[in-house]
Amino acid sequence: MELNNKIVLVVGGAAGIGKATAEVCAARGATVIVADYNEQAGAAAAEGIRAQGQPAIFVPVNVTDEGSVARLYEQIGARYGRLDALAQCAGVLQGAFVPVEEFPLDVFRAVVEVNMVGSFLCSKHAVPLMKQNGKGVIVLVSSGAAQGGSSSVAYGSSKGGVSSLGITLAGKLAPDNIRVNVVHPGEIRTAMKLSVIAAEAELKGRSADEAVAQASAGSRLGEPEGVGKILAWLVSDDADYVRGFIHTR
Repeated sequence: MELNNKIVLVVGGAAGIGKATAEVCAARGATVIVADYNEQAGAAAAEGIRAQGQPAIFVPVNVTDEGSVARLYEQIGARYGRLDALAQCAGVLQGAFVPVEEFPLDVFRAVVEVNMVGSFLCSKHAVPLMKQNGKGVIVLVSSGAAQGGSSSVAYGSSKGGVSSLGITLAGKLAPDNIRVNVVHPGEIRTAMKLSVIAAEAELKGRSADEAVAQASAGSRLGEPEGVGKILAWLVSDDADYVRGFIHTR
């Protein structure tokens, strides 16, 4: 599976699954655009790819701001003239272990804005460039929490929305030769996951540092690169016949 001559946008590419996806796509021949709200980490991620001899740029983006998202795609269009694939990995988890009856509305809305609205805006503005190209691939990163529950009411709900959004887009964009897939990662060793483990430990009166160390040392958690390899495959031509959801460990 090669990505030679592919232009791939990885939103949320500064860390975790997004960063791993950007690195794997670049290693397999893609020109990668790393987009993220964290400008310092995003620029470092792109620089790391370039240090390996692969082309990559960083573009800052706020996925909750349609103007910011539109400017991202304007830059891609001006620089490359097309977009072959979008991997939308940006996401946040807030409100872990907060009871439903105490869950703040502003936190719920903030999580939905990043996870669900952000996925919609990134997909919306990718479509014109892909239509111009005659084909394209959109991969949205949801979560196993969309179906199996979550420590956060907002996170689980928003990721359920991402999954439904992806399936809806798949049907609407198929006539334009744009394939849409949704990935449901499971227990992956990311900063977000480790923060939830720490919060749960503190809630139970245990040492957060010890709980994180145990989770990091064991085989309970998968690695971001493992999911990154799946996303890199999904944006390739080898995955043309894949439909619907993809579940990972």
